[in-house]
Amino acid sequence: MVSGRDNYTRAIEFGGPVYLPILLGCDFALFYEQDETKFQQIRTLQNRIPDDIRQLHESPPPRSGSVADSGGARWVDHWGTGWVNDPNGAKTETYPLKEGYHLVDGYVFPDPRADGILDRADEALAEPRDWYALGSVWFTLFERLWMLRGFNNMLVDPYIETKAWAALRDRVVEYNLVMIEQWADRGVDGVFFSDDWGAQHELLIRPDDWRRLYKPAYETMFRRVRDAGAHVWLHSCGNVTAIIPDLLDIGLNVLNPVQPQAMDVRKLSRDFGGKLCFFGGADVQGTLVRGTPEDVKREADQLVELFGGFNGGYIAGTSHGIMRETPLDNVIALYETFLAHTE
Repeated sequence: MVSGRDNYTRAIEFGGPVYLPILLGCDFALFYEQDETKFQQIRTLQNRIPDDIRQLHESPPPRSGSVADSGGARWVDHWGTGWVNDPNGAKTETYPLKEGYHLVDGYVFPDPRADGILDRADEALAEPRDWYALGSVWFTLFERLWMLRGFNNMLVDPYIETKAWAALRDRVVEYNLVMIEQWADRGVDGVFFSDDWGAQHELLIRPDDWRRLYKPAYETMFRRVRDAGAHVWLHSCGNVTAIIPDLLDIGLNVLNPVQPQAMDVRKLSRDFGGKLCFFGGADVQGTLVRGTPEDVKREADQLVELFGGFNGGYIAGTSHGIMRETPLDNVIALYETFLAHTE
């Protein structure tokens, strides 16, 4: 009997998983359609997904002196970035270094070894496990930088504030390397990074600039994970096709979320199938919202065929979070189709 941990490893390393790994969830409170009978159907289907993986995160203390508002709608994270909740999720609204790099001298960088920062993860890891442990270094680099300086600033900083920008980039990488070290010490099976580099049709910056400005930093971080014997996962929205060869070159194992309206899934399978494990792909922008249950089933089967036909290479999931206008019958169809590949 193969363990969940082994099955994920086989899928990622093209070693012949016994069944399709599925990493899929949804927030019932989000949906416009509130039908308890259908929710119960979805819960029943969710309970059939093997409990094979746990995503582990930092649980850092808030920025010293920050206080959330009375409704919990606004807060300041441990990097000093201000956040606000709206019906579609959390969004940034204030940036501690937005007014200029002169503020770095008085800025207190967070401590990656702060007391309690991995307590919740340690509680999970203390359990007997045959599941795949996936640590995280979320908002890894580009996202963390623009959350410090503001998005528009971070697009131009490398060109007009080059020295100061590079120093800030390297400080963020230093933090991340300590987090990677701590995950490695705990024996996780993979580390999940996140940086949204793609717009709907192309990369946010020129690929050659990405290679010059950012690729060496990712290579350093990815190498630390691979040297520890773990897998490298990356969440990056949009069309990142131009840099997939670079990501493979520096050690990427798993790419998420694979948005079929931004990237050509057939081309991805043709060019990178058997080299890179794909996670996601079920179209939340189109098929799940506007298609029929039969359309959803057809697409899900196609994704398994395109990406999973290399003795592994596919982790079933969506191209992003399921949207609130999605018909529940389509959600049910997605679960049913993916689950059929586990039996």
